[in-house]
Amino acid sequence: MNDPERIPAPSTATASLWTELRAVMDLMLDFSFQRFVTPRLIRLLYGLSLVAAVLAALGWMFSGFTVGLFYGLFTLVTGPVAFVLYVLAARVVMELILAIFQIAEKVRKD
Repeated sequence: MNDPERIPAPSTATASLWTELRAVMDLMLDFSFQRFVTPRLIRLLYGLSLVAAVLAALGWMFSGFTVGLFYGLFTLVTGPVAFVLYVLAARVVMELILAIFQIAEKVRKD
């Protein structure tokens, strides 16, 4: 029944996650600072900023009702607007960081 030779292979998503995690750890332990870790972590930082934007917008939208109905309706309308502005600002900052690192890599190669 339990065949020790039939060990299921890890999924490709899990394998790629472990490969990425190992690469990041190798970069973090690179004391010569020849390679950058930030370009690999930028997707994680952007994902965390999206989660923070959702939580902040939901908190803003529903906290307004504790003050009053009119203020609650105001925050219900302005919450999605604030979410879009926050996500836009986060995306611009992340792209700016990536652009700076790409410039640094191109300057280093020349």
